[in-house]
Amino acid sequence: MAIVVPRSGAGLLSLGLVTAASLGLSRSGLASTVPIDPPPLGTLLAGFAVMAAGLAALTWRRSHSPLRSAFGTWRVLSIIAIYAVCSTWFMRVLAPAVMGQEHSPWLEALSGVLCVTLGLFVWVTALADRYGARDFGLHGASPQRLAVASAMGLGAVVVCAFWSYRRIFMGGADLSADHVVFALTFAVLGSALPEELLFRGLLMTSLEGRTSRWMRVAAPALAFTLLRSLRWMPGADMPAGAWLEWVFGVVLPLGLWWGLMRDLARGSIWPGLLSHVLIEFGTRLAGSPIYGKPGSF
Repeated sequence: MAIVVPRSGAGLLSLGLVTAASLGLSRSGLASTVPIDPPPLGTLLAGFAVMAAGLAALTWRRSHSPLRSAFGTWRVLSIIAIYAVCSTWFMRVLAPAVMGQEHSPWLEALSGVLCVTLGLFVWVTALADRYGARDFGLHGASPQRLAVASAMGLGAVVVCAFWSYRRIFMGGADLSADHVVFALTFAVLGSALPEELLFRGLLMTSLEGRTSRWMRVAAPALAFTLLRSLRWMPGADMPAGAWLEWVFGVVLPLGLWWGLMRDLARGSIWPGLLSHVLIEFGTRLAGSPIYGKPGSF
């Protein structure tokens, strides 16, 4: 099929971007800023291999079925599973930059490339499955509902990113161009956009007309929490107690909150998307390890 080519091309394009970024950094003199411990190549390649295999599986003898059906839900869950595995592998590479432990321009440039790759993955699957804008929640609602949902989203930003933005406004954050671009790229393409499109967009839409309102909110929130808990496992950088507090005290409530916002906005994900971007951007720009925390663990 014709759509197989761009899907496979996403992986090749991403590898090309990695190579181009490396060459560009070498010529610009930033090669000297390569981290002492370079990102693990095996982990990086594993992420691309999983993405290529997943795209091949998704395109093999593809038959189009209604999104609002049991098969449609399983289809979306398959896309989410591939995204989860790829992003988990990629986050193993990006962890020092994302957790605010290292601000190497080389690592942040690589992080930007991997975030673009995750965004491309969702975009390619959207093209191949022919989902419409409303299926993703990319539509409007009444001004009153959008206003209330947006206010809820800004409330989440205050609760989860207050300390990060306070640090930024107090002059305690790195505001170099490289770091700002990294924070924005990660917030939009590496986190908010693909996750809102998948969880609050396609997955919630696939459950419409078949489950209760609360199940439509809770199921995507639980899937979102599972993804985030796998991305950041407890270890030396995150004690088990802090991990449990973050997963069940921040991530799960956020997933439920964004789902309620989407439901209130009559299926529109725009308020949740904006809230998600602002939280991630402030956290990454401030160099905080995770949102909802004033500093290190």
